[in-house]
Amino acid sequence: MLSRLRNPEYTGANRCLPCTVVNSAIAVTLAGAVGVGVATVATPVAGGVAALLVLAGSALSIWLRGYLVPGTPELTKRYMPPWLLAWFGKGPAAETGTSHFEQEDVELETMLLELDVLEPCDDVDDLCLTDSFDEAWTRELRQVPEDIDPRRVVELLGLEAAEVGIQQFDDAVTIHRDGSRLGQWPSKTALRVDVAAARTLAEWTDEWGKLSPGARGETLAGLRVFVRECPDGSAATFTTETVESCCSNYEVVTVLCEGTGERLLEQPVN
Repeated sequence: MLSRLRNPEYTGANRCLPCTVVNSAIAVTLAGAVGVGVATVATPVAGGVAALLVLAGSALSIWLRGYLVPGTPELTKRYMPPWLLAWFGKGPAAETGTSHFEQEDVELETMLLELDVLEPCDDVDDLCLTDSFDEAWTRELRQVPEDIDPRRVVELLGLEAAEVGIQQFDDAVTIHRDGSRLGQWPSKTALRVDVAAARTLAEWTDEWGKLSPGARGETLAGLRVFVRECPDGSAATFTTETVESCCSNYEVVTVLCEGTGERLLEQPVN
C-alpha cells in the first residue's frame, strides 16, 4: 500500500534536501497553529492531540512524497538561489560530481600534451588523443570486467578503500569521505574507462604516481572527453541538454555511447 503512494522521483536517493527542510519547517508551524487553535476552542489536551496528528500526517506525506506543499520542487527550482542550492549540495557541481576532489595547481592540457597523451588534431582546431595512447588505453580497457568493483578506481586514485564510502544508484557510482563527495561516475562504463585510463597512465609515465588523488581524479575525468570509441564498439558522442534535478534545471554537455546510451561524462555548461 505504502509503496503505491511513494513518489520515487523525490524520495530515496532523489530526495530534495532543501524541499524536505522547508516542508518540515512548514509542518511544524502548521501543527503548532492547529494545536493552539484547537486548544483555544476546546482543551489543551485536544490541542496537543490535534498538533501531533497534523505533524504525523505531514511527516508521512514528506516521507512518501518528498514534500508537503504541492508544487514544492518547481517552486524550489524557480526561487531558491544557486548559492543556497549549493550549500545544500544541490547545485550543478554537486549533481554531476565532476569536480569535488581537492584542487591542485595542475594544468591538465599542458601536462597531457607534454606526456604525448594528447596532440593537436589533424582536421579540426582541437586536441585529440595520440594514436599510441589511444591504442594502449583501448587494450587496457579490454581487460577491465564489465561489472567492475568500484574499489578498484578508489585504489587507482591513490586512496584507501577503507577511508571512503562507496554508494551505487542503479549504474551510477559515488565515493565520499567525511561527509563530502569526492567523485561520481554516471555509469559503470565510465568507471571502467577511468580504471583503464589510470592503469594506462601508470604504465605510460612516472608522473602519474606523483599526482595527488585530486589531480588524478581531474585527469581521468578530463580524459573521458577524448574517448573515441566505447567498450561496446559504438562511437562516443557529445550532446548538450537540460538536466532536471529535484531542485534545479541546468545545461550540461554529455559524452555518451551511441550504442547503449550510457553516459561517460556529464559536465555543467559554465
